[in-house]
Amino acid sequence: MRKRRGRVVFKVLAHVGAIALLYLVFSFALFLGLQVRPLYGNIGLGFAAVLAAAYVYVGFIRRK
Repeated sequence: MRKRRGRVVFKVLAHVGAIALLYLVFSFALFLGLQVRPLYGNIGLGFAAVLAAAYVYVGFIRRK
């Protein structure tokens, strides 16, 4: 029972960390687009979209 609870807590913390990382990447991409150059922002948003797709694939679609 304890092993299962620890695993669930780890999975929840991993999801929270991944979402926080995606938020930071997206925010930095917006900063680049608005403050530096629009091209850099577009590249950053593309990168954020790829990371979000990878998170959905690894976190939800591909099950072990």
